[in-house]
Amino acid sequence: MLCSRPATYESQGCDMPFELKYGDGGVLEIDLPAASILGDFSSPRGTPLDDPAAAVAAAVSDPLEFPRLQDATIPGDRVVLAIDRGVPRMPAVVAGVIHALVEGGADPADIGIVLAVGKDEESEDPAADFTETVRDAITVTRHDAIDRETLSYLAASRDGKPIYFNRQIGEADVVIPISTLRLDESLGYAGIHSGLFPAFADEETQKRFRAPSSADWTAHRRRRHEEADEAAWLLGVQFTIQVAPGPGNTLLHVLAGDAQAVAKRGQKLCEAAWRFQSNRRASLVVATIEGGREHQTWENLGRALFAASQAVDDGGAIVLCTNLDYKPGPAIQRLTSLRDSDALLHELRRDRSSDATSAALLAEVRERVQVYLLSGLDAEFVEDLGVGCVSGSEEVTRLTQQHDSCILLGNAHHAVLAAVGE
Repeated sequence: MLCSRPATYESQGCDMPFELKYGDGGVLEIDLPAASILGDFSSPRGTPLDDPAAAVAAAVSDPLEFPRLQDATIPGDRVVLAIDRGVPRMPAVVAGVIHALVEGGADPADIGIVLAVGKDEESEDPAADFTETVRDAITVTRHDAIDRETLSYLAASRDGKPIYFNRQIGEADVVIPISTLRLDESLGYAGIHSGLFPAFADEETQKRFRAPSSADWTAHRRRRHEEADEAAWLLGVQFTIQVAPGPGNTLLHVLAGDAQAVAKRGQKLCEAAWRFQSNRRASLVVATIEGGREHQTWENLGRALFAASQAVDDGGAIVLCTNLDYKPGPAIQRLTSLRDSDALLHELRRDRSSDATSAALLAEVRERVQVYLLSGLDAEFVEDLGVGCVSGSEEVTRLTQQHDSCILLGNAHHAVLAAVGE
């Protein structure tokens, strides 16, 4: 029986209709018993910005504890925008920054854009919202962590490790990092400067940061955070632009200014929007990743799985709803082997492939709960990973009927979820 939404659901014993958005326009429609819902966290708290470019212009014109961006550069400065992966509404954000720079007297020919995404990765066009004149003048390149010719040595860290940056960043007069704010507990997050370092560092540094141990151990995470901060300081970067993500490819806030002031304010905004708590763990967590192909990544799948795993009962289930449609790197492909799970996990913890953190997490989680995946991947491949394959709303609804409690978690790759007392 399907009822409307009065306040008497539980007393009527009715099913409630829910919609969860996933991918680029996908909608999951499921019916759940009212008494089974422990938390409907299908959307963050807050309203997405109508005009991200205008919000950026306002943020850089009145930054936190820092001069206006227009006053922080002088004509002739070589300015480089270092743009991390997965920044929502990236073309609009970049357009707002470029407008402010040009308004302050910068020549578009003196502005460069470097993307953290590699040559084979999905990305929006950062110049999509430029005028033709500006588009023709500004150079856009992608970072190559392997090619030594495109890297420059900066210094040695306190631990004696060499610090390399993309050459354009290393040789710039002004570097403007642009990245996405996350809660400190988010999987693999190494603080506000991690969108600069190791995102634009050499391959060896990137491998070191993405080793699963960096995500697992508190001490390792703290060291990676400190290392990213040190690299940014040695580079002379004090100013940053950070966006607080909304649902899908939207923004809730844009912050600019002194990096530490932005980090402090950004954590408060992310706490308000993306931290969720349920009264207890649920037997089933349905989690989604919304957004276009640039957001449908194995890295985001790992983040979503981590968030969901924090509030699911042992022996329960997690359903991940995505549009992921490309095969992963070597670490996740190892999950298709029939080797002993302990031995496999030991190997994955030593792996430094780009998908190693997500692989190690999936190997751990599938040992205590059943994981299901809605995606564009081949069903046989998904099942070979030790993951159940679901094809849409009807199958997810059938799964919910097998569980007595459920949490809905939209855009789980941005969220932090916990049960009370944990």
